[in-house]
Amino acid sequence: MKSKGKKTAFTIIELLTVMSIVVILIGILLPSLNMVKRYAKVVTQKNLLRNIDSGLQAFEIDFKEYPDSSATDADGAQYCGAMKLAEAMAGQDGLGFHSDSTFKADDGSGDTELYPPPPGAPPWSAWYVENLRKRKEYLEGKDIQICSLDNLYASASGFTFTNEVALLCDVFRSAKNLTTGKKMGMPILYYKADSSKLVHDVNVPTNPDNIYNYLDNHKFLGLGLPWEPATKPPLYQAASGPEGRVFYEKTLDKSALPIERPHNKDSYILISAGWDGIYGTRDDVFNFAD
Repeated sequence: MKSKGKKTAFTIIELLTVMSIVVILIGILLPSLNMVKRYAKVVTQKNLLRNIDSGLQAFEIDFKEYPDSSATDADGAQYCGAMKLAEAMAGQDGLGFHSDSTFKADDGSGDTELYPPPPGAPPWSAWYVENLRKRKEYLEGKDIQICSLDNLYASASGFTFTNEVALLCDVFRSAKNLTTGKKMGMPILYYKADSSKLVHDVNVPTNPDNIYNYLDNHKFLGLGLPWEPATKPPLYQAASGPEGRVFYEKTLDKSALPIERPHNKDSYILISAGWDGIYGTRDDVFNFAD
């Protein structure tokens, strides 16, 4: 006589146990996956900074100096380090740097237009032919993202010509324009070293002998966060007070202590706001090893 096979099935308790284990495993794995994703983004950003490094070295060969990074142009208009970096690498309009530029906020040229073209000039016009002949792109790559202040901020008080002036953005795309809702990378900050200066005074940010001027991007940082303009990032430098220490603390070369000196004391510093899009936090990415 053949015995009938006993039917088996999962009990409710067994199913709940398996589901609980799956949920626990997901909870364990998700943070690790997020860390891997963030690490990959940081690697991509460091590669972008190296790309900019190469562009700045080529610029220095052509013009015998790195681009200026001071907070204003020769006419006193707000034109900070981040904007001057973008112009030097890609031009104010993203079509290349014009060799006649004097780094002015309007178009860098005084009476002769360099950027943008005369109103109504078609791409095949004589203006384009002559103008583009004097242009040079110092930055190339698929990770390059160019925007302007009005791509990021609903209001850019104090700045002019925001439609024409380019900014180089990082790869994190953490910023969201309150008006358009579009997500962008945060602009890369640029500070040029003054080789005639000798100190990196963490305690006295206003020391006139500091190699780096923490105010180079002061006005831009004062715009706040694109998604929350009333909130200033930790790197925002007040005209006086302890806030000015943040830049000097973050760029201090700790391997040189007890002597206080900055990283890249003879060249420049580049800063990405990192994953959170906030300058001055722990995830900032620099063009030097922390």
